[in-house]
Formats: sequence, C-alpha cells, structure tokens
Amino acid sequence: MSIIVCDSGPIIHLYEAGILSLLKPIGEILMPQSVSIEILQIIGIASDWPYWLQIIELDLSEQKEAEMWARVGNIHKEEAEAFVLARMKNAEWLLTDDLDARLFVSLMGLEVHGSLGVVLWNVAHGNLSQTEAIKALNGFKQSSLWLSAKIFNEALKAVIEMTS
Repeated sequence: MSIIVCDSGPIIHLYEAGILSLLKPIGEILMPQSVSIEILQIIGIASDWPYWLQIIELDLSEQKEAEMWARVGNIHKEEAEAFVLARMKNAEWLLTDDLDARLFVSLMGLEVHGSLGVVLWNVAHGNLSQTEAIKALNGFKQSSLWLSAKIFNEALKAVIEMTS
C-alpha cells in the first residue's frame, strides 16, 4: 500500500468540497501532529475524524530538522514537518496545495500533488465516473481552495479525456 503524507491544505479543501473520502483508496494517509492541530483549528472535525487519517508525532530531532527546512525552504512549519515525515516514511507522495511547498518538495526529489491530483487519481483508477468527478471538481468552488479558471478547465478536460 502506498504511503501518502498530507499537509493541511488538501485535507481542508477536500473536506470543504465534501470529498475527503477520496483520500482513503489512495493509500496509507499520514500527517504530522502539527498538521492535525491546524486542521482542527480551521475546520474542527475532531468528533468525526476519519479513522484512516493517521496522526504521527515527530520526535524532538525530527521537529528540529523541520524547523531547519522551514527556514531553508521558506515554507511553513507544518509543511516542513510533512516533508520530514514523508522522507522518514519513504512516502510515495506529499500532498499540499501550497505553491511554495510544492516547489520546495519537488526540488527535494519527492513527488507532490494537491487536491486536484486526488480527484484525478480517483478518476484514473476507476473510482469516479465522469459525472462524479465533475461534481467533485465543482465542489472545490465551494471550498477555500483557490483555482484559476485555466487550472480548473485543464482538470475538467483531463477528467473528460480519462472517462471518454
């Protein structure tokens, strides 16, 4: 099973779009404790926290390493902790919607995807029909995820191509 490490953005945006469950079939979903705290502060899903979203507490040396990466990479603490966890667990992907974090993580040699990638992965693996995928993409319009019209239309085009 693939190991996927998440930053808070994709969890928040997928939750707001009503499609958080699309993460479950991708693999083992991990996040640092700091990311879970940030998520709880923003959307407060503590009472119905999905059992398959695993929270990992970093030890002191891992937290210090994350602090260093946050400074060097000019990224937030939670993003840096997700990066450290992804390296530590040999994750297949790191999920983040933050542009600076995406650039940093990819330059450091990790595969990085965002909320749209979760929808497209599910389409590619036959978990969503064209209608379901379009509904999922439209759900992002109700979320706090900022998408340019160009990126949204490219994702829509990809869904149509994959399902035709």
